[in-house]
Amino acid sequence: MDASRKTSLFKFTAIVISIFFSLVVGVLLIQIFYNPTPVYAGWNSLTGLGGVSPNEVNQFNFRGQPIKYKDDDFVIVMLGDSQVEAQACAYGWMPERRLEHYLNVDHGKKVKVFSLGASGYGQDQQLLALQGYLLEYRADLVILWQTPVNDVFNNMFPTNWPKNGAPKPTFWLENGKLRGPNYFLGQPINHTSRLKIINLINNLTMSRDSDGDWEKFLPPPYQPIMDYDGLVNETWQNFWNRGGMRDENLDNEKTQMSISFIPPSERMKYGLDLTHLLLQEIEKATIEQGGKFVIFITEPFPDVLIKPNDFMMVLNGKYYHVSTAQYYENTAYMNRGFEYYILPVTTAEPTVGPDDGHLNEHAVDQVMDGLALILATQSDSLKE
Repeated sequence: MDASRKTSLFKFTAIVISIFFSLVVGVLLIQIFYNPTPVYAGWNSLTGLGGVSPNEVNQFNFRGQPIKYKDDDFVIVMLGDSQVEAQACAYGWMPERRLEHYLNVDHGKKVKVFSLGASGYGQDQQLLALQGYLLEYRADLVILWQTPVNDVFNNMFPTNWPKNGAPKPTFWLENGKLRGPNYFLGQPINHTSRLKIINLINNLTMSRDSDGDWEKFLPPPYQPIMDYDGLVNETWQNFWNRGGMRDENLDNEKTQMSISFIPPSERMKYGLDLTHLLLQEIEKATIEQGGKFVIFITEPFPDVLIKPNDFMMVLNGKYYHVSTAQYYENTAYMNRGFEYYILPVTTAEPTVGPDDGHLNEHAVDQVMDGLALILATQSDSLKE
């Protein structure tokens, strides 16, 4: 080998060695200094929207009293979302406490009521939370406080509301069968390997549009009417003009309004079927350990139970036919086969405020009083 070739080989070897050691040093530096904020699938009262004191959570970090009961106590688990978490209520006047009070004091029962639920929860996270609870505790009765306007789209999309919120466990349908979840509660998403270089690559290549990617596999959404000459309701448009409704995505149905659209879209039908199968899994988990399952919803405007509203809503040049009758038809469809109650809210001014539709403490107390009466007199769910 002549001198020039030896020199070229030496230079090439030196470059390769230099690149190798640079990569090694780079990987070591990443291993030492790359510490991104961990991202987990799902949330609870402490890791969700915030505002809940660590002193107000149970063993599963959901807002509520500690899970303690005696052998002769009748144990009730209340599943739900922000209505069950009830941040508008004092800790001692949460739904679980008021239901427990009315059943024990007014109806002579011996019950303990515990909460599993957080803001933004659909039946997917409720199911996983219940399954985790049942590994350690029993439930003689599981009560689901359903919020249909949120629950269906919460179940359909892989992130919290609004668009591309916090990632969460999500199920899906394949040929009418329930599949999933894509993650389990608390599963790490952005730190899946001990080698941080792999985590860095995953983070750099991770999609920033989880909702959009997921939506590609969902059926078509509702199509608004583009030209309409009849009488319209401008409530949505007026709200929009005041700066509201910006997070309501009517185009992909990640919105509270979609469950009332006429006619229901193929996407809504998919969401209702998905929700129904998740409810079946909740009931199955409950029954397998000897419990019973009940669903209830609340109606803050009881007049619509007698005379449903029916409007053509206008928003930014698009028209949406909505009806409370369609809402209740959809709700009955997804709850078919389950013990299911509608509780009218009769408290004057029942919500937290004009911009917060959650029930206030007075309305929660009234609803839990009514629920206790139903459970004690109309339902067989309290019979052991």
